[in-house]
Amino acid sequence: MYVSRKSAWARTGATLALALGLTVLGCSDKEGDDDKDEGTPVTATLTGRVTFDSVPAVYTPTTRQGSLAFNQVSVKPVRNATVQVLRGSTVLASATTDDDGRYQLTFTAGDQADVTLATLAKTTTPDIQVEDNTDGNAIWAVVTQIKGGTTSKDLHAGHGWNGSSYTANQRVAAPFAILDAMYTASHAFLAERPVPFPPLKVNWSPNNAPQNGDKARGQIGTSHFSPNENEVYVLGLAGADTDEFDSHVIVHEWGHFFEANLSRADNPGGPHSSGDVLDPRIAFGEGYGNALSGMLLPSSIYVDTLWSGTRLGAFGFDLETPPTTTDDPNPGVFSEFSIMRFLYDLHDESTLSETPFDQVSLSLGTLYDVLVGPQRTTEAVTTVGSFIHGLKAQPGVDAAAVDRLAAHYNIGAIRSEWGEGDTDLYGMYKFVTVPFSENNFFTRGEPFNQRQQNRYYVFTGNGRRMTVTADSTEDVSILALQQGATAGEADRFTTGKETFDFNSQTDRRYVLVTTGWADEGSGNYNYTLSISSQ
Repeated sequence: MYVSRKSAWARTGATLALALGLTVLGCSDKEGDDDKDEGTPVTATLTGRVTFDSVPAVYTPTTRQGSLAFNQVSVKPVRNATVQVLRGSTVLASATTDDDGRYQLTFTAGDQADVTLATLAKTTTPDIQVEDNTDGNAIWAVVTQIKGGTTSKDLHAGHGWNGSSYTANQRVAAPFAILDAMYTASHAFLAERPVPFPPLKVNWSPNNAPQNGDKARGQIGTSHFSPNENEVYVLGLAGADTDEFDSHVIVHEWGHFFEANLSRADNPGGPHSSGDVLDPRIAFGEGYGNALSGMLLPSSIYVDTLWSGTRLGAFGFDLETPPTTTDDPNPGVFSEFSIMRFLYDLHDESTLSETPFDQVSLSLGTLYDVLVGPQRTTEAVTTVGSFIHGLKAQPGVDAAAVDRLAAHYNIGAIRSEWGEGDTDLYGMYKFVTVPFSENNFFTRGEPFNQRQQNRYYVFTGNGRRMTVTADSTEDVSILALQQGATAGEADRFTTGKETFDFNSQTDRRYVLVTTGWADEGSGNYNYTLSISSQ
């Protein structure tokens, strides 16, 4: 379903700046000044420590106020990062920092030679790399110039905030903060299971703006995971929106990467906010991302900072705060906020006030087993129903306790991957026999990813070629999924007829998602759907 874009994972040429600061590593033919007397060659063992400024993103749910707390900065180690000594574009030696940011390497150079010490925003286990999408995808690094024979050198990546704004080219900590949040998330799972993480490319730039357009110019729209590229993009434009220190946002997007590569996400994407009655695929996907960030960091306060004019503020919520009619007016399987609280409570230790309904505290390993197992292989689409059904099948899980917790968030006692036990969720599916046809309707004025704009039809393949057709006076799309893989789809982004053919597999179940796209106006509009086989 997702297509990865190949990138230059080993791109570590000459540095573009030699003073201590933030730079990117790209390609260069420059090997240095051959006429310079570099002195006597000497072999040196170089040691040091690499650190970065960690700026907490803070938010107070009661006052709904938040910001980046530059007065609470802590110095953290850059863990598992690649350290190199370079002569021009030639790597003389390489090492990896430990959990305290310390490194050791041995290199040979003239005792008067100018060489570059660089720490790349790149970990090795797992392979995560932060690049500049506005500068040829070069790797971010913190660098300094040293002389051959140097035996000790620390590197520190500062945040660059001067009290009112960022100093240009001094936002050294930004890519390392992103790297640290994703490394933390990865190792929370690695502590429980031998996770086969694929390489991850993360795109951050101080040019990355909340504007849709050319990503190579920083027009990324918002911080997001791109399933088509299998990459994460992070906002960085000062004065507009900067997310590099918003660790919950970073881990939320990392969670989508995890879903796409190790689990499964049938999430259609699109806008979403508290109070929305969402298609259950996106309700689960976004609720999962929010909950996961709280589990892995760990902190129950989700914070997303942004600028409003010249003022830096924040949006946020507490995953432990009981739902209210303001933030969750329509609780249940179609609510991102209901699902995030339910998932978070599955893992956390319950408080005294939660004891009557929350008697569950499951390990990350158990949740991982569900995500990479039954959630990935379900014949249904990925919703909280398929997740709960898979969860109850895990060894040691108290199904009654899970149902009790789910009921607190208006989620039914799920007894199948299709959501049986929750009337509203199970009602999304219509089980049909081919040939099939019906007239139905959608509602104008609703975004495509809302509950009202989607219908699921479930049918069984017969080994023959099937034709699916939808016709309407408004724009509709049709998508046939078989365990999350696309069997066929049609969407011409216009009114009229949509149709596709596909070769069905005998006795395999398919879910046909029919979506209405008329997000303007009011009232209902009809569509005709048919499924036939040759």
